[in-house]
Amino acid sequence: MINMPLLPSSPQYMVITPEMADLWLEHCNPETNRILSDTVYERYAKAMARGEWRTTHQGIAFDKEGKLLDGQHRLMAIKISGVSVEMLVIPGCNSETFDVLDSGHRRQAAQLLKIPHRVIVAAAARIIGQMYRMWDPVTLFDGFYDTKASTADILRAVAAWPELTTMAPIAAAAYRAAGINQPTHLVVLAQASRTEHADKIEDWANGLISGANMDQKDPRLVLRNRFFRDRVLLGTSAGRRTSYNLIAKSWNSWAQGKLLGTLKTLDGEGVIPVVGTEKFRPK
Repeated sequence: MINMPLLPSSPQYMVITPEMADLWLEHCNPETNRILSDTVYERYAKAMARGEWRTTHQGIAFDKEGKLLDGQHRLMAIKISGVSVEMLVIPGCNSETFDVLDSGHRRQAAQLLKIPHRVIVAAAARIIGQMYRMWDPVTLFDGFYDTKASTADILRAVAAWPELTTMAPIAAAAYRAAGINQPTHLVVLAQASRTEHADKIEDWANGLISGANMDQKDPRLVLRNRFFRDRVLLGTSAGRRTSYNLIAKSWNSWAQGKLLGTLKTLDGEGVIPVVGTEKFRPK
């Protein structure tokens, strides 16, 4: 029988031993918690081992069912340092506060997404979520990318757009092969997956990745060449709107069987809609 450490009935400071930390991590840490960052807990552990850790208002929080909501990095640090540390233990928290808890290391949506390519999926969710008006208000960078979407907003967008997860390997492969911006490409692919042109995604991806046996005006080759030429700008946050429009224009030409002579953006140009999304895109 496991002898679990008892939680206090109200918030109080407790000395947490490595054994207590180990048991709480093993039996009270839900899968929905973010992925542990070894950089963070190792830094905490070194401070504890040197006797430099200071007791503050930040500590360990549990929900009403005894599940750990906040503090797993501090618990892991106690466990690996072998040092007992006094910390504030807060029981009975509302689990809805999970999204706003902060333990000195900001909880990112990407850390909560236990899926492959989670970083680019989370970044793409910031874009597609505001494009499809999944939250309000939005704080846009360059009129395109929501810089302050909450963790809950991003996770909701990922759930509403499972295509972000299924198309992420293509976006990652195209980036490795040709430097195509991953989040913006992923947003185009996710939308295209819901259109009548979805069956053309496989050949689109093969051409972008291989770069072989294509006409000079093939939209895939034109896009590859543009990203090779302007890779530095188009790979940054500042270039996301431009990269999105270039990818959308290239995809639209490919999906409609058209050749593409030049690929450029225009001053004052809005966000280019993906062909076929007019059936479900917000007006």
